[in-house]
Amino acid sequence: MLFAKGTKVRLIHTGDVARVEEMLEHGLVSVRLEDGDCIPVMQDSIVRLDADTPSSVKAKFIQGKKKATHLPIEPFAGSQYTVLKPQGLQLAFDPVKKADGLPDYYRIFLINDTQHFFLYQLALLLHKQETWATKGKLGPRTMVEAGHLKYSELNDSPTINIENWRLLPENKGTGRRLFKALKLKPALFFKKLTTAPYLNKQAYLYPLFSIKELMQKLPSPSENEPKESLQSYTRRRGEEQQESWSNLQELPHEVWERVAFDNEIDLHLSNLVEDPSKVEKGSILHLQLEHFNDYMSQAIRLGLDKVFIIHGVGEGKLRDAIAKGLDGMPEVVSYKNEYHARFGYGATEVIL
Repeated sequence: MLFAKGTKVRLIHTGDVARVEEMLEHGLVSVRLEDGDCIPVMQDSIVRLDADTPSSVKAKFIQGKKKATHLPIEPFAGSQYTVLKPQGLQLAFDPVKKADGLPDYYRIFLINDTQHFFLYQLALLLHKQETWATKGKLGPRTMVEAGHLKYSELNDSPTINIENWRLLPENKGTGRRLFKALKLKPALFFKKLTTAPYLNKQAYLYPLFSIKELMQKLPSPSENEPKESLQSYTRRRGEEQQESWSNLQELPHEVWERVAFDNEIDLHLSNLVEDPSKVEKGSILHLQLEHFNDYMSQAIRLGLDKVFIIHGVGEGKLRDAIAKGLDGMPEVVSYKNEYHARFGYGATEVIL
């Protein structure tokens, strides 16, 4: 059976109708769907539309001019799954069975059927206690085995916490942080059985983040700012727990530093030392400026675009000292101490 450019074919696994565009490398063929999308498929996953029955003879292709095609950075050999309508990020639980046919444990795969790179962090909690955590970089149109879940652990109130950031093009940092706590309930877990993308087999599949969510841009600092007093904000920030980062997986250290780095620093003394009463009054300003200088050095090194220095209002001594320090930093493009919906006049916005 001869496939030439323009041949009308049907995708065996999905039933979609398409036309052959060209032959690609790695055993793939480019076909154009009826909705206009052009996708790569495996050679033996299509059949001529005018054929009554699939031929037992492999099709021959007329070799045309080849074009480069983007392939998964972490391909899984033997997979013939083609994503026709990308869904975003998904989590698949692939059962590994014992000799008696019952599940022993589940391999957990994080699946990305988009064209973008992501940083991710994934952790398993049993009875609200973290048992393991992992993180890494996920390439476009691929998947990665991110962990495992024992069959018996389904009765231990398992929750999987997923965080991810889209890597922006041209080394412009990361997009907004997305977080989801996926609570696994046995009664519903076994109803999620379906064919998982790229895994190309039956697994328990959960959608995590849609393409719309993944592509949402970071809001500017002035958008949707809650009207909160500076005193209330600093108290709340001081009570928030710091995120824990563990099990670093072959990523440049500065990438994770940037992800974890806060674009705000609160220079109130209560946020800098455990016991403010032990700090001499004459040393307070010096201590605050030390923290300010260290923070700015890190922000500049990591390439941040904007930071906020929270100094309060008071007599203005700290604010003025910060302004003087910023004047001496050539990396600072501009700064301003104007009214802000969240900080009032108690913070300086710095553009780097």
